[in-house]
Amino acid sequence: MTVIIGIKLPDKLDNAVELQKILTKFNCIIKMRIGINNSSIFCSSKGIILLQVESTEDSIDLERALLEISGIETQRMIF
Repeated sequence: MTVIIGIKLPDKLDNAVELQKILTKFNCIIKMRIGINNSSIFCSSKGIILLQVESTEDSIDLERALLEISGIETQRMIF
């Protein structure tokens, strides 16, 4: 089963350090990471990250950890 976690960042600068710590902690289950910037605004502080992860209990723990960061939203797609 493939799981894609979408992460919406309201302000990359405010959340970057905490977000990177979480992604590093869960790096063993992350197969792919794509960052999408708002192309209509040069150097936008908002962004979206897509993660392809293994469908495990760790992926649920990853989402829970992400939601502890103020302002971050997540969505999950399962294929």
